[in-house]
Amino acid sequence: MSPDTGHQFSPEKWSHLTDDLLPRDAVIAIDGPAGSGKSTTAKALARRFGLLYIDTGAMYRAITLAALKERADLNDEEALVALASAADLELKAGKGEIGVYWNGLDVSTAIRAPEVDAAVSLVASHPGVRAIMVAHQQRLGRRGGVVMEGRDIGSVVFPLATAKIFLHASLEARVERRFRQNRERGHEVGREELTRDLAERDRKDSERGASPLTISPDAHVIDSSGMSLTQQNDACSLACLVNPALDAEVDRDAGKAKQGLGAKYRFAYGIFRAFGNFWGLKEYGNDYGPVPPGCILASNHISLWDPPLLGGTLRRQPLHSLAKEELFKVWPLGSIFRWADSIPIRRKGYDLEAFSSASRKLLAGHNLLIFPEGTRQPVGYPGQVRSGLGILVQATLAPMVPIFIRGSYGKHPLGSQLSPLEVNYGPIVRWHGLQALLQRLEKKEVSRRIGDLCGAAFRELQARSFERTPQTAFEKELGEKQIKVFAKRHNQLFGQASPKTR
Repeated sequence: MSPDTGHQFSPEKWSHLTDDLLPRDAVIAIDGPAGSGKSTTAKALARRFGLLYIDTGAMYRAITLAALKERADLNDEEALVALASAADLELKAGKGEIGVYWNGLDVSTAIRAPEVDAAVSLVASHPGVRAIMVAHQQRLGRRGGVVMEGRDIGSVVFPLATAKIFLHASLEARVERRFRQNRERGHEVGREELTRDLAERDRKDSERGASPLTISPDAHVIDSSGMSLTQQNDACSLACLVNPALDAEVDRDAGKAKQGLGAKYRFAYGIFRAFGNFWGLKEYGNDYGPVPPGCILASNHISLWDPPLLGGTLRRQPLHSLAKEELFKVWPLGSIFRWADSIPIRRKGYDLEAFSSASRKLLAGHNLLIFPEGTRQPVGYPGQVRSGLGILVQATLAPMVPIFIRGSYGKHPLGSQLSPLEVNYGPIVRWHGLQALLQRLEKKEVSRRIGDLCGAAFRELQARSFERTPQTAFEKELGEKQIKVFAKRHNQLFGQASPKTR
C-alpha cells in the first residue's frame, strides 16, 4: 500500500478500509474555506468514530459576538485580546450543534447571525486573539479522541494530527449550502449578498498574516462540489483511515529490528545506545524504530551531542545523515563521519551534489537523518526550518518523522535534574497534499510550507515534553542567554536572523 500522492483524494482507492483502524485517541483536523461543509462533516465523523467534536470556528464567533455587543473596535487587537483573556469560554457536547457558552451564557444560536459572519474573519486575523484560541484548542485536543475543524487546524493547531483533510468546494456550491443553512435558522440573506460575503472571507482568510487558510502538505484534498452530503462524509471517513492503515504496515517486530543491518550498523547503533543509556536518555514515541524504509528523520538541533544521542534511539535500516562539510575536514572526525555514511553538505547556497546524493539514498530505501534548521538553536526556541527539507521531499516524496531532542545540555550520568534528556518521536508524516500544492504554488513556496509544518511539529513535540516535565529554570536561563549568540551565528550563515519562536 502506498500513500495517496494524487492532487485529489480518491475514495475508490481506499474503499476496502474499515473503521476499526482508527485509534481511539485519534485527532482529526479538517480545514477549508467558509461554507465548504467542514462543520457538518466534522459532526458526522465524530458520531461515526465516537470522537468529541470541537467547533473551533464557534470559538472565534463567540469572541466576535462579544466584541460586537461591547461595541469594541474590531481593529483594536489589544482590546480584543483583553476581552478574550478575561472571558470564560466553554464548549459542551449536545444534540445538533455544539453548545457554546461565553461567561456562562449560552450563545450557540447568536454566534450564527449574519453580522457575526461578516466580522469573524477580521477578529480572527489578529495574532493575539489567535494565540489565545489556539492554546485553548490545543489543551482540548491533546487529550485525543477529537475532531476539529477550522482554517489552520492541520498546519498550526495540530501539526501531528492522525488525519488531516482539506475540504473545499466551488464558490457557487458553498453559497447554495450557506443559503439553505441560513434559511433553516431563520436568517434571510440573498444569494448575491452571500456570494460577496463568502468571496470576501476567502480573500481575508487566505491573505491574513497570522495563520492564513492553506492546504497542509500532508492533508487529503477533497473537493465536495459535486458530492452529496453522504458522499462527502464517506470520502472524509475513508481519508481518516489512510494513515492508520499505512502505519499498520510498518514493521514493529523487535526481533526483526536488526535483520538486514550489517555488522557496522549493529556496532554503531549498539555504541550509541550504550552512550545514551549512560546519560539516562529516555525515548518517547519510538517503538523499536517504527519508520518505513526511505524515510526522512528530521530533528531539531540544540547541541553537538545531538547526533550520537539521537543515534542511541535507532534500531533498524541503514541510515545516512547530512552533516556540515566543515566536520569532514577535522581529523579524526572526517574519517568517523565517512565511516558512518554521512554526506557532507555546504550550508551556504544550494549544494546540488549533497542533495542529489541524499535523494538517491532515500529512493534506494535508506533512511536519512537531517537537522533542517541548518544550525543549532537556543534551548526552548525551535528555529525556522530551511528549504532543504522541502527540496528533498519534492524530489523523493519520502515520508518524514519529526523528532524533538531535549536536554543535551546539562547532562549527568543516569539522568539530570537540570534538564531531562529525551528524544521525542512524532508520527510518520506523509505528503498527501503535495501535488495539490504544486499545482497552485511555486516549488520554493511549497518548500517553505513543508518547512513550516516541520517547525510546527517541533514546537508541538516540545509542548508535549513540557507538559510531561515542565521546563526547568536551567533551560529557561540557558535559552535566553543563547538567543543573541545563536541569532548572530544564523545571520552569518544564512544572511538573516532566525526568528524567536516558541
